[in-house]
Amino acid sequence: MSFLERGLYWSTFAYFVFVCLAGVSSLSLAYFAARVSSTKRAELMRLQLTSAETVAHAHTEAAQALQERQKLEADVAHSQMQREQLHHRNLELQLELERERTARLGLEQRLTTRRIEPTERQAIASALSAFRGQKVSLILYPGDPEIAAFAGEIKTALEEAGMRVAMAPALLFGKPQPGIALEVGANRHGLATALAQALVAAGVCAGPISAVESDDADFLEITVGPRP
Repeated sequence: MSFLERGLYWSTFAYFVFVCLAGVSSLSLAYFAARVSSTKRAELMRLQLTSAETVAHAHTEAAQALQERQKLEADVAHSQMQREQLHHRNLELQLELERERTARLGLEQRLTTRRIEPTERQAIASALSAFRGQKVSLILYPGDPEIAAFAGEIKTALEEAGMRVAMAPALLFGKPQPGIALEVGANRHGLATALAQALVAAGVCAGPISAVESDDADFLEITVGPRP
């Protein structure tokens, strides 16, 4: 009996130890499982946070890159517009310089030799068409090639207008009067006025033409002097 009791005692003791060990193991497993789960959740949260930060940083860099690209495109467009404006301004300056050069050449040409261009002769002929066939005298101061050439230009213009022109040298009394002057009789005022207006309108003369009254009512004389 004693043997059986001791066997039962040790069996009960062993069972109790086993149950305790099983409980401790279960608790240990549950603890470690909880620690592992917590670690996994923390790692997952860390990864999610890192991923969110990475995505946000990538979005920020993308937005900055877009802004820089837009700024670069705006700078390029502004530079292109400035180049086009400079090109347009250069063309305007070139045209302006060309106009100034042409005007200067024309002025220099007129300052060296007075001329009546074909278009100016046509304007004079049109203005004096009503006086076709009338006679005028053209007087020039001798010894000056420029005066002779300009008087010849006037003679040609008047003859193209259908007028009869008699050209003769002037008698020198003192200093020649510059420009063009008229001596007009009472019956020739209409032609003299039309002639003066035609010469001024065509640009042959820069200003009003002086005129004196002649005792001969049918007299009309044009005197060509040196350049004013």
